[in-house]
This record gives sequence, C-alpha cells and structure tokens, in this order.
Amino acid sequence: MLIERIISFLINRTWQISNETETFVELLPPQAFNLPTEFRLHIPRQEDRIDSERFLNNILEIIADFYELTIDDLNVVLKNDNTVLKIRVYDEQTKQGRMPLTRFEEFVEKIRFILSDTASFVIDRSVTSTRVPEEVSRYLNLCNFMQTEKGSFVAKIQLPSHELIKDRELFDRNEIYSEEINQKLSEVLSYVNQNIFEGDIQVTEEYLIENETKINIKLFKNIESFFDKANLKDIDFSFHNIANSNTIVNKNITKTKLYKLNHFIEQIESHSYEVGEFSFKGKIITLRSKDPDGLKNNVTFTGLNENLQMVAIANLDSEDYKDAIEAHKLKRNIIITGLAKRTKTRARFIEITGFKIED
Repeated sequence: MLIERIISFLINRTWQISNETETFVELLPPQAFNLPTEFRLHIPRQEDRIDSERFLNNILEIIADFYELTIDDLNVVLKNDNTVLKIRVYDEQTKQGRMPLTRFEEFVEKIRFILSDTASFVIDRSVTSTRVPEEVSRYLNLCNFMQTEKGSFVAKIQLPSHELIKDRELFDRNEIYSEEINQKLSEVLSYVNQNIFEGDIQVTEEYLIENETKINIKLFKNIESFFDKANLKDIDFSFHNIANSNTIVNKNITKTKLYKLNHFIEQIESHSYEVGEFSFKGKIITLRSKDPDGLKNNVTFTGLNENLQMVAIANLDSEDYKDAIEAHKLKRNIIITGLAKRTKTRARFIEITGFKIED
C-alpha cells in the first residue's frame, strides 16, 4: 500500500515510469529539477523484504528534500493518506519560528473558525447560512495539529481526506467526504486572494448566482478577522496530499485589501441572497442538453416574482426535460418547485421536488 502511494504521489507530480523489473519500478524525475539525465528513483515492489524498510525510508528522505516537506508530513500524506495544511507566517515577530502566546491563541482560534465555517458551507451549500451543522464537529475532531516548523512560523494541521462526514440525502445529494471540505477551503482561500484582494469585483445578482459555490458570508468574515486580529501581513497556505500540492501565497495584506474584503461582504449582504424552498412559474427561453437521456439537462425560464421580472435556471432529469421541450413547443408555462438559491431577479434550483406544465 505504501509503495503504491509513493508511486502515485510522484506520478501526480509529473514523474514518469522509465522501467519496471520484478524487484523495482524506476521513475524519471521532472525536468524542472535539473538533475543528471541518468538519475532514476528506484522504488522496491515489495515491502516485506529484509532491507525494504531502510530502502523506503531513504526514498522518503529524498522525496522530502525534493518537495520541501518533512518526514512527518510524508507520513501523514503517504501512510495515513491524509492532507497536510501548512500555514506559514513570516514577519519580524516570527522569523525565529516563534509567536507570542496571545497572538498564537488568536491564530489558532481563527483557524478553527475557518475550518468550521468551511465544513458548514459544504454541508449547507448556502451563501448566507450561519448555523453549524452537527456533522461539523466530526470533521473538526478528525483534524490534528502537527509539530510546527521553523524558518518563520509554520503551523501544520493534519486534515482527514477520506472520512465520511455526512450521509447521502434525499434528492440525489451525495455523501460528503472530508476531502470535499479540504478542497473547498483551498478554493475559497484562492478566490479571496486572487479575486478580492488582487481583483476588482462588481457584485451583481448574476455574479452571485454564478459564483455562489465560492461565497459564504460567515466564512469570509472569519477569514477577514483571521488576517486582521492575528495581525497577518504575509502568509502562505499550502495543501499537500497524494494527488497534488497547492500553495496560496498572500503577500502584503494591507488595510486596503481587508477593506475590499469587508466591502465585498457588505455588497453580498445588500443583495438579499436567499436559499430555501421556492416555486416559480415562467416561460422557457432556452433549453440546453448534451445528453437528453441523462440528468444534466438545463432549462432557463422567465416570469414574474413579487412583481419583478425573474430569470430562473434548473437542471432536469430526462423525463422532465422531455416535458419541458413539449411545453416550449406549445408555448406553455412551466412550474418548478424545490430548493433554490435566489436574489430578487435571479434563481438557480439546486434540488427539484416538483415539475409540471401549466394547464
């Protein structure tokens, strides 16, 4: 199992298998390392040989050097098949690898809030939700602080990757595994850094509908508080697992950037974004499908909601989609009921409980 994971780890980072024998798999390194052309990493095929443990330990040390990871990191990634989240803070106060206790307490508390909010976001799938689902505690209990590193201050957290956090729900909602939460955290942190800190977003109702998978007000507020209260100016977040390594570099987090994040949150709150049961009647304006017999058949329809023109989007199953085609031909309204994310003039159905053609 460990050998397979080592090979997967390297292949996912563009190493190539150059030769295979009964005893070894030879791997060719990426050109970016600028190693001699004859360099090969030999991975033993069996773990139960007398010298296999020593051989594998040497390989882990080589891999750790290549990817600036510790043996502890690799044990979490390869032996436990989990994710390592590293949070590196670099400033005058932390350059010796230490952080004042009061600042560290604030740092840890805000990290916990961010992990909790991310799990809640994945479970509720809501921009505005502030509740903490009971499954969040399961995810947090599976996270473990690891030994810190020097070279600035580096906090490390072992994140679970394959644990079931929430069972499957009605309306085809799949189970939620811990890796989905880890990926969402990385996605949101990248979005904040690239789109908000470094970008210039104009928040419209259409923008909210299109980007709602990356936006959660409570999570954004705690990210802003994390940077502000822990007095963070330069910080990196890096995620390491078997599949990949991803680093989000935040440089020079100024008051102006934090103001942009806070202003973005205020704009979201001003748009009356809602998630809940909704029933909407309207006339079909577009139908799109790559496979009408599949489950992802898109319908866009428009009508009045509280005396305002609204445009709604829904994905229909094959049977409902064929009925929608018929309704479009007959120029008749359709009525869709279900769970929807909506503003005053835009709606997107995420779970459909009812579909009918108006008589």
